[in-house]
Parts: sequence; C-alpha cells; structure tokens
Amino acid sequence: MEIKFKLGVITDEVTQDIFEAAAFCKKYGLECMEVRSINNHSPFDYTDEDVEEIIAAAKQYDLEVSAISSPTFKCEYDDEEAIKANIAGFEKCAIIANKLGAKYIRGFDFWNKEVPVSVRATMYGDIIALCEKYDVYCALESDPAIHSSTPHKLAELVLAINNPRIKALFDPGNEIWVTAQTSEDAYDKLAPAGIVNMHVKDGINTDGNTVAVMPGTGVADFVGIFKKLIRDGYSGGVMLETHYRKNVELTEEQLMRPGGADFSDGAYEASEESIIALKEIINKALKEITK
Repeated sequence: MEIKFKLGVITDEVTQDIFEAAAFCKKYGLECMEVRSINNHSPFDYTDEDVEEIIAAAKQYDLEVSAISSPTFKCEYDDEEAIKANIAGFEKCAIIANKLGAKYIRGFDFWNKEVPVSVRATMYGDIIALCEKYDVYCALESDPAIHSSTPHKLAELVLAINNPRIKALFDPGNEIWVTAQTSEDAYDKLAPAGIVNMHVKDGINTDGNTVAVMPGTGVADFVGIFKKLIRDGYSGGVMLETHYRKNVELTEEQLMRPGGADFSDGAYEASEESIIALKEIINKALKEITK
C-alpha cells in the first residue's frame, strides 16, 4: 500500500536558521517544511529578507513549503483591535504564501471564554474572503488554550463554518495537554471536516503535569493513527512538531505562543531523535497494514 502524505517538520522545532532547518529536512529525507518563527520573527513579523531566505533555502534543498504556521486568532474573540491585527497578519501571510507556493495558513479558535460554537463560526468571514482573494486555505488547529481544545471540538467548529476555504489541521498530541490522553476516535471525528495538514507531537502526564516526549514514548497511539491515514490515502502534510527538548522543558507560555530562539533551544538534537522515531512508527504502521 502506498504512502501518499508528505513528511516534513515545523522549522523552529529544529532551529531559527531556515537554511539549517532545510538542511535537516534534506538529511532525513523529508519532502517539505512548515515555516513558523525564523530569525526570531513570527510569520506576522517576517521581513522581506526572511521571505527571501525561505525561498532560497527551499530551492537549495529542493523542498516544498507546505504551510505557514501563523498564530491567527490566538486572541480574545471580543477584542476588536486584536482581531483587526490578526486579520491583517493573515493577509500578510497569504501574500507570502503566494510567493512561497504554499496553500495552507494555520489558524485558531480564540482564547477559551466558553463562547458558543454558533457564535464563533461567524467570526471567519474576513479570513474566508482573504483565502478566496489569494487562493489559499486556512487550516484550523485544536489547541489546549482555545475553544477548540480537542479534535472533537475542532470538528464541530469547522463543520459549523461550512466553507471550503476553512479546513482542519489534525494534531492528536495536543489533546494530551487537555485530557492526559488521546481519543481513539479523534481522526474519525475530524476527517469529515477535511484534514489537510497534521502535526505530530507526543506527551505524557505525570501527577497532573504534561511534558512532551519523543514520538512513540508517550500516550498517543501513532501507529493506529497512521494506519488510518495510510488506508484512507491521506495526501496532505505530516509535520513533526517536536516540543520535546534535550535538557530543556518548554514553559506554558512557550507552548501557547511558540517561537523565537529560546523556544528553539535544544530543539535540533531532540528533533533528530524524533524524526527517526516518527519514520519508524510510519514504517511499523505500513507493515501492519500489508501483513
């Protein structure tokens, strides 16, 4: 059975240096990369030089830039100024995505204030309009700090928005920071919403404290998840988002707002271990399917 998805990494889970991140991808046989913070600049703050470096690094190492990992709508749902700034940031990312050849820009579902999904679903009109204008898509991700904290809740939101420009980003590992586990049916619930990207991280909860660990050593059943992806012919991106570090533990604030040099401290070596482990997990899933 053929594997159709493209394996890559979120760049600042390796380093802030885009050329070093691209070389990492080449070293481990990855096809693509998802860009987040580069040179200590978040996607909303990319300079022209940052964009030129991304283009040059992708060309030098023959890589696809699959997505821009923006922080769109990691803000209060009722903060008009913050929303306006986030929409402007999204448009900047859309313009950059056109230059990079990327089709997907990550987004979120506002800091959790227990706002009904029917209300939140109406908040994406400007994002949809920008997606149509620049021919890109917004891939919404579940995250512990936002309303859509689990894949189940994210599925509810994306289906409520019900627009072809709003897609789903599947991150089963994020649920560990919410419930200390991953739901067996998370993929099945989210798939109808249209999964176009996936992030891979693993974690383990001890005495109420969740920490990131190398994929396959935490609670996530990634072998089972990849068996479903392979059987379904999933053809989107699969991005290592390590979060595990060597001799460093990320703070809660860094997990909520990842990016910058401190976030990337200890990342390279941990991501080396993790990409090897992830490829072993995928191979194991493939072997179990083809027995």
